[in-house]
Amino acid sequence: MLKLFKIETKKYRGLPVFRLLFVALAMSIFFSCIQIFNAKSAADLTNIGKFYQIFDAAAMFKIIVQPIILASLVSLSVQVENRHQMWKVLTSSGVDYKSIYAVKFFYIYSAYLVMQVLEWLLTLALVKWRGYTVSLPIGRLVLYGLSILGISAVIMLIHYLLSLRWANQLISLSVAVLASLVSIILIFISKAVMYVVPYSWYALLMATEPERVGDTFVYHVTAFNYFPLIASLIVALVLYQLGKRVKIGD
Repeated sequence: MLKLFKIETKKYRGLPVFRLLFVALAMSIFFSCIQIFNAKSAADLTNIGKFYQIFDAAAMFKIIVQPIILASLVSLSVQVENRHQMWKVLTSSGVDYKSIYAVKFFYIYSAYLVMQVLEWLLTLALVKWRGYTVSLPIGRLVLYGLSILGISAVIMLIHYLLSLRWANQLISLSVAVLASLVSIILIFISKAVMYVVPYSWYALLMATEPERVGDTFVYHVTAFNYFPLIASLIVALVLYQLGKRVKIGD
């Protein structure tokens, strides 16, 4: 398995995988910075609601852009083998398909994981630099992080299966674009339907909820929603096992 990982690493030379991840990182940090530097007073810097809005902004970014980024990463990964019918070459040379399937997914997911952890570290560093004195809710942040990783794994697996089944990568990318649009619409139409659309689960992690008071909005901190964390772990395991039986498309 380690040998396959080394081979996989060499395959990505010249592909824009890490450039794509860097763009995603920069865009997410930009969304977070809008909230980080939106604090206008010392009271804002001690307000837990203001702090949570930073991560709510990042969650909103993920609804809009993350599915497209993840689908693109998976498409690049699968295209490496689609060129010159490399799937047939590998399997005919005695390499087990399930091993290739596992290595490819965990390699590309690991690349995403590095970017995601870096995003969180940079966000917390900017929060500290801006002067926030609010006590960090470590427990909730950990649950939030695990949920994000779980949801992203589900989305990556959905597109991994689509990319494996159909060689035309526009199918997977089109699904990602459509799913992002639907998820944005669901935020304003039906929270109940969001529970059955994995692409919209990022929104369920948003920690603040607005309430109109006169001419302004007051934001209240809501209880953590465990559904995305639990559901993503279950769905990811099911999708991963299904992927082992996918027939590679032509």
